[in-house]
Amino acid sequence: MKLWQKNTTSAESVERFTVGMDRELDLMLAPFDVLGSIAHSTMLESVGLLTKPELDSLRASLVRIYRQIEAGNFILEEGMEDIHSQVEWMLTQELGDTGKRYTAPAAVTTRCSPT
Repeated sequence: MKLWQKNTTSAESVERFTVGMDRELDLMLAPFDVLGSIAHSTMLESVGLLTKPELDSLRASLVRIYRQIEAGNFILEEGMEDIHSQVEWMLTQELGDTGKRYTAPAAVTTRCSPT
């Protein structure tokens, strides 16, 4: 099941059209996704949803991923939906809870007060 799938099926022709060369195009967009992730994690720290040490860990991991992409050593693994899913999985594998806190909105927002 895809991350975005909501227990419904789509017409096969629609999925072929929307998926097509996604993996190849995603690899072209990979460096920009990682740069956006660095900006996103910086924002999360600036509003108090991540600590400075968590931000530092995330940023260091994202920079390593970015360098893998630049060197041509980044792989979008089979079964991953897209680049962002691959990056999230890598962060979670490397950083455990910190990676999960960055990637899971519910886990991040538990630090927010509803008032």
